[in-house]
Amino acid sequence: MAYSELTPAHILHWTGGEWFGEEALLQRPLSGVSTDSRTAQPGDLFVALAGERFDGHNFVLPRAAAGVSVSMVSAAWFAQHAGETAAANLIVVPETLRSFQDAAAAYRATFSVPAVAVTGSVGKTTTKEAIYAVLSRRFRVLRNAKSFNNHVGVPLTLFALRDEHQILLTELGTNHFGELDRLGALVKPEMAMITNIGHAHLEFFHDLAGVARAKFEIFNHCRPEGVAFYNADDPLLRGRHYPLARTLSFGIDHPADLTAEVVGCDAHARYTLRIQGQEVTLPVSGRHNVHNALAAAAVGMEFGLGLDEILKGLAALPEVDKRMALSSSGGVLLMNDTYNANPNSCAAALRTLADISVQGSSRRIAVLGDMLELGGYSIQEHRKLADLAAGFGLDQLFLFGRETQATLERAEELRLVVHHFSDKDELVQALTAILQPGDVILFKGSRGMLMETLVEGVHHQLATNSK
Repeated sequence: MAYSELTPAHILHWTGGEWFGEEALLQRPLSGVSTDSRTAQPGDLFVALAGERFDGHNFVLPRAAAGVSVSMVSAAWFAQHAGETAAANLIVVPETLRSFQDAAAAYRATFSVPAVAVTGSVGKTTTKEAIYAVLSRRFRVLRNAKSFNNHVGVPLTLFALRDEHQILLTELGTNHFGELDRLGALVKPEMAMITNIGHAHLEFFHDLAGVARAKFEIFNHCRPEGVAFYNADDPLLRGRHYPLARTLSFGIDHPADLTAEVVGCDAHARYTLRIQGQEVTLPVSGRHNVHNALAAAAVGMEFGLGLDEILKGLAALPEVDKRMALSSSGGVLLMNDTYNANPNSCAAALRTLADISVQGSSRRIAVLGDMLELGGYSIQEHRKLADLAAGFGLDQLFLFGRETQATLERAEELRLVVHHFSDKDELVQALTAILQPGDVILFKGSRGMLMETLVEGVHHQLATNSK
């Protein structure tokens, strides 16, 4: 269906809800679907979701007064506020999140556009953006905005489908069993990819076997005639059974359907690859991006793109926010890889820092925050960070957070130059006091640590010092 045809009546039918409002509005096309009361516009459907910090139901009546046409609300909320809703047009459902997802799935089902779903412990967003860079050379592709890969972001992405889209590219995230099964049921992809299996969310998945079991849920709702893409260099993905008609593997260290030779690496850890005899230099830093690029190339080939088109896409890979984003201040290179962290992504980031060239007395310094959701594995995995830093020959460690106490203890055992802080301002002051032109600093930590504030603080302090 054309989006211009989407009406409250469709939402009502798909959710089995009850309508309380003007009958004439039922057939009036919606202008959008929103879960954010701050951005909901007149003519939109506003879905009132209850979160940990905010409950969208608190904004239903103010948004109705501001002209938002229709709101989806829970039956429990409506029972308490029915006497106040005369001016509102409401779709009342048992539970808004589930109904929002059901409606998004039904809307997606009205399109025949093929879907590619991407999951993995590390690199989902970067891989998705690489696939987009390749496929958009020829096709009109809809992809998740930013990292909208969860129970809310995926339905919002589905409601962004339009008639002009030729491919749906969805990143799917999870930190609990059953989540990918649910998200996959909404998307129903023809093709699905697992980038890797790593030490992420072990608090909930218990071990790597649990992580793999959760990730393989992505195939539960794929079309049987579809394609499974996987990283052949990952021992937990190599040699497994995939429940789809075909598989397409990629890798650099083990036999795979699509392989590449690493030709070289420049001073900023940007790698040059040779794929099927042709070379391309990736514009983003880090050896881990080699696998992301190969994943994108594999999807491009499946959609019939020629090697020249694929390499042009790879040569234009975008820098993704807070993912190995490089900037400089006062002659110091800052590597902002603060979007999130787990043991695998930290290892990749530390390796990238080690690959950056420095001259003379310049130093490579890692600023590390806690890796969260590791459960009983936390101490051993945080201790391993010090081992990695020593193995890569890094010059100093600046640590922040409770869990990095284990990193501190191991670093001291290894006699590394290490500093630990519980206050971010103190860390910024101590770090900027020792910096000199030519130094390179990596910032890395879990999302909950908000390590990007340290990047901002160091930028500000270096700018102040230079005045």
